[in-house]
Amino acid sequence: MFRIAVCDDQKQIVEQLNGIISDSLSKTSLEYSVDDYYSGDSFLQNDKEYDIVFLDIDMPGIDGIEVGRILKQYHKSCKVVMATSLIERFKDAFRINAFRFVTKPFMIEEINEALTSAIEVEEKNECIELYYQRIPCEVPLKDIQYIRAYNGYSEYIVGKRIFRSEQSLSTLEKILNSQYFVRVHRQYIVNMRWIDDYYGGEIEIAGDKLPVSKRKCKEFEQEYIKFDLKNNRSV
Repeated sequence: MFRIAVCDDQKQIVEQLNGIISDSLSKTSLEYSVDDYYSGDSFLQNDKEYDIVFLDIDMPGIDGIEVGRILKQYHKSCKVVMATSLIERFKDAFRINAFRFVTKPFMIEEINEALTSAIEVEEKNECIELYYQRIPCEVPLKDIQYIRAYNGYSEYIVGKRIFRSEQSLSTLEKILNSQYFVRVHRQYIVNMRWIDDYYGGEIEIAGDKLPVSKRKCKEFEQEYIKFDLKNNRSV
């Protein structure tokens, strides 16, 4: 679940930004939530943690710069996006290490870029506990090339190393981000970022050939094309 907050003292602005965010993320497979706040005080009174917060710089009472400063003290990994129509105020936002800056009136491309970048950062930081030679390890999801299932356990191919867990592929399907990880066979889940080639129902990853089942073939090909177009790769 990707958790987002929007904080602006103008209700119309909050509704507009909420709409842009929801429209953008509805086109992905990501689960998300968006909470609205209309003042810095009301935002700071909540006890929730967010992955990304859109903050208006100029608000009555506690402004966005101060809200961002306080927020980063107890939730350093939160991505703060500062919004204002006054470009000169962006200098103030540098002091709190803002993740992005967006201008008013909003441009959809700017909002989409901020969301995409935040999601990519979150993905890079996300890990899963696996076992390597019976030793528990935290492995970044982005490094997993593909997963193959056996009776009662699964193997994770990460470069030249093979990690292991007791989770089934059915369980993993619910955990892994389907934007990247796709089940192509009863025995395999692949990370589409690592696919080198696909032809005639067979995927190639780092020299390994993996079959795509006939039942999954059409669905996988559609997801593969969408992934390539979105990431500017050639199909």
